[in-house]
Amino acid sequence: MTDMINDRLPEGVTQKNPDRKTLARVAGAVLMGSALEWYDYFLYGAASALVFSVVFFPSENPSVSLLLAMATFGAGFVARPFGAIVFGRIGDKYGRRPALVATLLLMGLATACMALIPSHSVIGVWAPVLLVLTRLLQGMGSGAEYSGASVFAVEYAPDNRRGLYGSLSAAGVYLGLVLSSAAILLMTAITTEAQFISWGWRVPFLASLVLVGLGLWIRMHLEETPEFEREVSDTEPEDRAPLTTLFRNEWRTMVLVGGLVAAPLALSHLYQVFALSYLKERGYDASVGSFGLIVAGITVMVVAPIAGRVSDSVGRRTVLMVGAGFAILFAFPFFWLVNTDQPGWAMVALAVAQGGSVGIAFGVQGVLLAELFSTKSRYSGAAISREVAAVVFGGFGPFIAVALSTAAGGAWWPVALYVMGLGLITITAGWKAPETARTALSD
Repeated sequence: MTDMINDRLPEGVTQKNPDRKTLARVAGAVLMGSALEWYDYFLYGAASALVFSVVFFPSENPSVSLLLAMATFGAGFVARPFGAIVFGRIGDKYGRRPALVATLLLMGLATACMALIPSHSVIGVWAPVLLVLTRLLQGMGSGAEYSGASVFAVEYAPDNRRGLYGSLSAAGVYLGLVLSSAAILLMTAITTEAQFISWGWRVPFLASLVLVGLGLWIRMHLEETPEFEREVSDTEPEDRAPLTTLFRNEWRTMVLVGGLVAAPLALSHLYQVFALSYLKERGYDASVGSFGLIVAGITVMVVAPIAGRVSDSVGRRTVLMVGAGFAILFAFPFFWLVNTDQPGWAMVALAVAQGGSVGIAFGVQGVLLAELFSTKSRYSGAAISREVAAVVFGGFGPFIAVALSTAAGGAWWPVALYVMGLGLITITAGWKAPETARTALSD
């Protein structure tokens, strides 16, 4: 069977053939590890939309409070490139596994600390200061998580299944979204609005400590990837300089990656954070947004692996551009459905927007990040280029959306045009990108 597969692969590409137990363990570790870590990140996004404007940024003008809360959400993205540099270097020089363990610890502990910060009414300006500091630490941890998990999965995967395995980190991200949204939904259901603002929101943040313990157990049982082991066997530690190699030889690829990830990065956070605040502004119950994100997360968990597997057959570029094109086509219909003021249609809008645009594009993002860079600088290249783009397109996406809507007197159409512009950027980058499916992963 292996010989038959190799016969169908291009010259120079050999089929890796790890045993099924190893592949199952890697798949589970990537899926669950990413889910547990991104639970922390999405939890902050939901809380910034629902309660942080009241707890940490009280103001006579609700729009100002919301803008400040959204700005702190974006502050975490400023720290992500620094985390990508630090942990990317660790991942390329000392191993993928130690970097992934470190990012999990940093994010989990920072999230738990957020639950212990007193409100603005208790300690004044120190409340938002401490919130921003912990958010920056959380951002550093996430700065190398998604890319690192994708690299780990792709470097283990059989060559003709790299798209499928690379999509597992995306599915894990949205499993984290489902878990965090479920936690918020549970707390809003068992508390009054006043109780939720006072202490209810803190419970899911504290629960992060339990998830960190589980995530550490999963990741400590991983073995290093075959690709990294081969790289280590060929070079001495002092000769491995991933950042030097990256900026000298692969800077053009880093620029290209920025455009490839623009739409999925921005839209994932736009639909998760701005959409919650927009639903609240329209008068929807808080549970509608939380439940809608659960449905949306489950949709992405199904769509992303399908997109990744399809990319193994038809190519990465085609699938990516389909996802970006869907984002453009659904930009206005999303708001039309939400503006019906019908909870059912609002949930459908969230599910279709996430599954159709973010799910498809995210399904191939992980494998693209891994395949575009050489082994010796793969972790750093994927993480740094993605996280710099995350600052530009992702972190301040909700802030930009709120600002555009506010400037237009509360109108939603500027946000829809913003979504369409992001889609065009990714389509253009996809058109320019080389096709990496069915090529050698090695240098």
